[in-house]
Amino acid sequence: MEFRSILLILLFTAGIISLFLSVYSFNFRSTLLIKYFRILGAAVAVYAFGYGFELTSSTLSDMLFWSKIQYIGISVLPGLVLMIAICYTGKEKWQTHGNLMVIFIIPLITLVSRELNDFHHLFYKTVSINTASPFPMLEFERGPFYLLHDFYTNIALIITTILFLQFVIRAAAFYRKQAIAMLVATFIQWVGFIFYLFVDIPWNFDINPLLFAASVPVFAVGIFKFSLFDLAPVARDNIFEELKDGILVLNLENRLVDFNQVCKKIFPDISKQNIGLNIRTNLGNSHKINEILSSNISPQDEVLIMEGNKVLYFHLSVSALFNRENKKIGTIIIFKDISLQKNLMVKLEKMASIDELTNIYNRRYLISLSEIEIAKTKRSGRSISILLIDLDDFKVVNDHFGHLLGDKVLKVFTRIVKESIRNIDIFGRYGGEEFVIIMPETSPEKAFIVAERVRESICRNPLKIGDKQIHLTVSTGVFGTAENKFLAFDKLLDFADKALYKAKKAGRNRTIIQE
Repeated sequence: MEFRSILLILLFTAGIISLFLSVYSFNFRSTLLIKYFRILGAAVAVYAFGYGFELTSSTLSDMLFWSKIQYIGISVLPGLVLMIAICYTGKEKWQTHGNLMVIFIIPLITLVSRELNDFHHLFYKTVSINTASPFPMLEFERGPFYLLHDFYTNIALIITTILFLQFVIRAAAFYRKQAIAMLVATFIQWVGFIFYLFVDIPWNFDINPLLFAASVPVFAVGIFKFSLFDLAPVARDNIFEELKDGILVLNLENRLVDFNQVCKKIFPDISKQNIGLNIRTNLGNSHKINEILSSNISPQDEVLIMEGNKVLYFHLSVSALFNRENKKIGTIIIFKDISLQKNLMVKLEKMASIDELTNIYNRRYLISLSEIEIAKTKRSGRSISILLIDLDDFKVVNDHFGHLLGDKVLKVFTRIVKESIRNIDIFGRYGGEEFVIIMPETSPEKAFIVAERVRESICRNPLKIGDKQIHLTVSTGVFGTAENKFLAFDKLLDFADKALYKAKKAGRNRTIIQE
């Protein structure tokens, strides 16, 4: 087999492999990294096929035509390799429209100057056919735009190498293999470019399409094989389209493989430096993720996270992740922010249980809590007491001062009562100006003391409402059950009401115990 045939087989094979990997990348979610790799594979294929057809040409015009085709791929290769390095190493701040224009302005100049070389001869000064070679080959003298492209390629490869070297040094052990693969791919490109520039290759044969094509599968290994091929693309295809929830992806060893930007907002401490670390043991005891996942969580659970003085609620969903062969390869953890729903539920519960005016329990919730407390008392065998308090002649206050000021009186009254009772006591508005206090583990005699303390505090200290002083008195009926004597709430209330009636009949401003 003649030498040209061998070269053509190598070039067309290189082009086919590069094109195949470019098309194959469509099986994965189109991240910026995947997009640049996809274009790189296509550009290398154009380069390899174009050079192959150039070598099959026998006329200068055909060679120049295929040379122009090649530069559709050649011109963008340095920029694509650099962008792959930027994306791969997580230099998000570099990925701006301005930087993109800077990176690809020289490739654009290279492409335009090559395509229009017939008019200015600044890319190739002269072109001819080398007849001394075993088969016709294009021979040319390099012009300034050609040298500009060479200089730019050197700079791009230098920056790419530095980025990958830094990444290899700093990367977690879990990702170091794939980072080394990316570095090896860059070195392969370096070898081809340096040989082409400084080594006297017979007949000026261009080995770059072969070496660039050799770097494409190595790039594919670095991008796909070690984690992205087995785990991250599957995870991203399944769930990363919906970015409103925080997402963590772990492998079988509980190492962090991926996370989205929403997750970073939930856990500001998480970073790409955590990728590859065991999330349960290597993030430190103070890390919020570690705190949550180290606890016993169910596949569907709710967790709360403190953000300063603010409490955030999340629905935590833990699901197994399977590949196309239905083999478990990791875990997806989704944090769905349910703070709005939770806060709404709290407000609704408060509206359903709290008296809007006095901010204490309303009648319905008061009765419900009282019945629960009475049931507890029955089980414990201890005593319980009830106080039924009525504001004396409160209608006169409303008629004389108005309902607006009357409402303020009720608010001040409830504040005074709250200061006089325990946290375990149940205090609620039964209706109008009547209030009920349930006092667990309290005898009627002790309840009487509390009622008197409240009465005297109200009686001796006029309520100050704005610039007005309102003299108010209260009457209270007290009833309590001794140990092993239990009654339902309505019965307790009925006895307390009878005591209250006696207090009113006796002249108000007093406390009566119902025997």
